[in-house]
Amino acid sequence: MCVGTDFCLVGLDTIRDPVRCAEIAERLAGTGRAMIDLSHAQIGEFAGNAIELQGRGARIVAMSARALKALQPQQVATLERFATILPLEVPTIELAGGSVRCMLAGIHLAARNLAQNAA
Repeated sequence: MCVGTDFCLVGLDTIRDPVRCAEIAERLAGTGRAMIDLSHAQIGEFAGNAIELQGRGARIVAMSARALKALQPQQVATLERFATILPLEVPTIELAGGSVRCMLAGIHLAARNLAQNAA
């Protein structure tokens, strides 16, 4: 699963409990994000292993080239409404079972004012 600012990539079919699946779908829909439902095959191609990054002035969705190839044109178009897709070739990482999201770490700290801290 990838949850971005305005979209989410999710494999609802992988949730076996229909009640829980409906709850999760409802909660995601309630966020106002565009929901892109992934098939089992797309998940196997690492389509859920994407991550939204904030670039200079624009959002980026980093995902493997393999994952991007697995998406349907309408799914790609939906993603492109919210961010620029950055496909990366990472076959060695994918051989080990990971993909782009596994290679990046997010920093979720408040910005510091270095000039203020130097005083």
